[in-house]
Amino acid sequence: MADSKKNVHHGHRQKVRDRYYETGLTGMPDHNILEFLLFFGIPQRDTNEMAHELIDRFGSFSGVLEAKRTDLLDVKGMTETAACLLTLFLPVYKRYVEDIHKKRPVLATKKEYIKYLKHLYLDSPNNERIYILCFDSNNRLIACRKISEGDFTSALFDIRKIASAVLEVNAKKIVLSHNHPNGSLEPSRDDCNITAELRDLLSLLKVKFVDHVIITDTSHFSMSSSGRYTHLINGGEPLI
Repeated sequence: MADSKKNVHHGHRQKVRDRYYETGLTGMPDHNILEFLLFFGIPQRDTNEMAHELIDRFGSFSGVLEAKRTDLLDVKGMTETAACLLTLFLPVYKRYVEDIHKKRPVLATKKEYIKYLKHLYLDSPNNERIYILCFDSNNRLIACRKISEGDFTSALFDIRKIASAVLEVNAKKIVLSHNHPNGSLEPSRDDCNITAELRDLLSLLKVKFVDHVIITDTSHFSMSSSGRYTHLINGGEPLI
C-alpha cells in the first residue's frame, strides 16, 4: 500500500514538472506553484494540502514568500529545508534586480551616454570601431553591440547587423558611435551617408535615433548637437 501511494506521488510530481518544462508558470495557480517549490524541500510527500494551508495562513502567495522562517516552521509537515528555500526567493530576486541594474545602467543624458561610449574605445587607439547602444523606453541600456572593427581608417558599417541587434533586444532608442583614430572630429561623407541610411531604417522600425557620436583620443563630436548635421538624425534630441 505504501509503495502504491509513493508511486502516485511520484507520478503527480512528474506531471507538475512536465507542465513547467512545457509552459513555465503560465496559467499555473499560486497553490500549484507553491506545491512545486515544496517538492525540493519535502521529498516523497503530498505538498498540495500544505500549499493551500500556507496561502490560507499567510493570506497570499506573496505573503508566504514574505513570511519568517520560524513562522513557516509552525505549519504542520514543514521541513527546515523547505522553510529555508521559501525565505530565499525574495532576497535572491533582490540581488538579481540589483545585478541587472548594474549591467543595464540608465543613461538618460548626452553626458552620460558619451561617458559610457568613451570607455569602449580606451583599448583601441589604432583601430576604428562601430558600436550601437540600445535602450528601452525608460533610457535603460539593454545592449551594447560592437558592429565591426577595422583598420586605422575605416570599419565596415553593416546596417543589417544593426537592424538584427535592434530587433533582437526590442530596442526603443539607439545611439550609434564610432571612433576616429586620426583625431579628426569632422564627420566624413561616408559618416553622413551612414547616418542618413540608419535614420531611414530606424524610422521604418519605429525606433528613435538619438545620436551618432564620433570619439577621438581627446574629445568627441555629437551629430545631434550640431546644427549642421542634426537633420541627418531627424531631430536627434537628447534622451531626456
